[in-house]
Amino acid sequence: MPTDSSVIAALQGKLIDPVYVAQIRDDYDYLKVPTLLSDIATTDAAHHKFAARFYCHTFFKNNEYFGDFVKGYTLTGYHLQPEFSYSPNRKLWVQALWDVLKYHGYDKFSKNKPYFRIVFQPTESFRLICGYLDGNVRHGLIEPIYDPERYLTAEMENGLQINLLRPHYDGDLWLNWEKMILWGDPWQERLVVGHLSKFHVADRERFKADILGEFLVAHRGGQIDSCDGQVQSLSNAAAGMDFYWIGNGGCFRQLSVRAMAVGYHAIDETPDLPWTDGCGTFVKAHLRLSDFGLTAGHWFGYQFVNFRGDLLYTCWAIDPENNRKHRYVTFFGGYYSKRYFNDTFVLRTGVDAWYDLAAGNVEYSYMLSMAVNFRKFWR
Repeated sequence: MPTDSSVIAALQGKLIDPVYVAQIRDDYDYLKVPTLLSDIATTDAAHHKFAARFYCHTFFKNNEYFGDFVKGYTLTGYHLQPEFSYSPNRKLWVQALWDVLKYHGYDKFSKNKPYFRIVFQPTESFRLICGYLDGNVRHGLIEPIYDPERYLTAEMENGLQINLLRPHYDGDLWLNWEKMILWGDPWQERLVVGHLSKFHVADRERFKADILGEFLVAHRGGQIDSCDGQVQSLSNAAAGMDFYWIGNGGCFRQLSVRAMAVGYHAIDETPDLPWTDGCGTFVKAHLRLSDFGLTAGHWFGYQFVNFRGDLLYTCWAIDPENNRKHRYVTFFGGYYSKRYFNDTFVLRTGVDAWYDLAAGNVEYSYMLSMAVNFRKFWR
């Protein structure tokens, strides 16, 4: 079994460069900058044929990790996403985006590519996207299954996406084609299929409850490549509930609690992996007080492997000799987030900590980030 940490990096599908970057683990709102689609399609305002958006996110984050599952790293840099949209009518959008990621002190651009998509929304409840996706943290998956850091550590998601928005149900189904092959290419194709379902079982003025179901399946293989890599298909899934208590003004904004049962299964047997099946439980509470937020939760994992999730929750160690079938992790966090100038500028700072009960070690991170978002519409 390989002992090099590059095996885990390849499984995670992250950029091979040393690109791990700041990302907020709670209150993702300011990173879920509304796309031009949501700005236009969900508003009752007059129709706009042309629109442009400029998004810039600068960051500093220091991750002090000392355990057996992920090494510590410090990052600082900027992320740019200018976007342009043309809409001939209220049901169709053609959009182009340039994705740029640069780390201070690292000579090369880690991301510097153009992207394109067509969005078709024939009704208010159905949306079809072909091209770059409304992906990453916008999917809303829990951290053990999908790491928020992939917002800046992986390429943008591209492929197909279907959104279904009903009064009592929200659905997100997507295919992310990570690597394509042509005849004779010396690599395997890679793709990921994901889904999130939310059933709104309670929707009162100050209390809401959702039943959640989500899964992620990653496949690596192909028949026309020239390499001898083994076919691999891995899956993560989770089911549980979300509860929200919403404030009516004043300091208290919201209290949310999420409880999920999580699973892992290797569909194809892979010798690189220590287990073919695993499970876990994930509980997380989030309290928002004015511009401050607090989070706390607990994770239990049994033979759990996550191929796109946060490695702080895996049972598969960098050195296989340190693999642990059982993991018990308690985590805490606090942050300050403030919006200025009609939400065009956001300042945020925070700290997170994880305590591994079995190993007895504490891992923590702290960060500061600023984000600017401008939008302009033309008829």
